[in-house]
Order: sequence, then structure tokens, then C-alpha cells
Amino acid sequence: MVLYQYNKELWKEVMTLGRQNEFGVTNKLDKNDIITIIDNMDFFNATDIFLRQSQHDLTMPKFKVYDWLAMCIMGRNDDDRDNNNQALKVLVYAYLQAKGNITEFIINLRENDYDIIRDWEKVEVDLK
Repeated sequence: MVLYQYNKELWKEVMTLGRQNEFGVTNKLDKNDIITIIDNMDFFNATDIFLRQSQHDLTMPKFKVYDWLAMCIMGRNDDDRDNNNQALKVLVYAYLQAKGNITEFIINLRENDYDIIRDWEKVEVDLK
């Protein structure tokens, strides 16, 4: 079993943006927004466990988007970190590009082809 040390600075950046932009008790994602997130994760080969747990976390709704992303950075849904890291990096990159604005985050995921645009690869979720 490989233990990862998550990037605390990245976690802090996501938390700071989220606290500045997401208000209320839970997220306000609609069904299509959640489908957009899950479909992007699936495209980047997230495991079934990661997909199901994320859909549950976002659908209930249990968490704000930034809470959920920050927990994923820390290792939530960590059944296969190496496999799930690619999808997580895409999501975190899109969130940072949107500066924590959830509407812009969803638009970003819908309008950008991250199979071609590879800037998300620079996101360091784990420290070596």
C-alpha cells in the first residue's frame, strides 16, 4: 500500500476560493451539473467507487463543491489514488480556472476538451 501526502497548499487554495464563493449549507448543483462532473470523471477513468461516492456526495446534497473537492484532495474516495488522480486533477484545475465560481466551473467542464488541453497535468495533488 502506497501512502500519499496530499498537497496542503492546493487544499488551502480550494478551501479559500470555496469559502469566498459558495454560500449556504450545501451545494446547489442540479442533475445536469452533477452529470457533467461525473461524466468528466468517467472520461478520465475514475473508478466505479470514486464515481458512485462522488455522485452520492453531490446528489444528497451533502457537501458544497469545494468541501467535496478538498476532501478528495485529502484522499476521500481513495480506492485507487493512481487511477483517480487524473480525474481529480481535471476537476481541481477547472475549479481553479473558475476561481471557485460553481456556474463557471460547470461551464468550464462542458466547454473545454481536457483530452486536448492538458494544462491540468500541472496540478500537483500529491506530494512525493
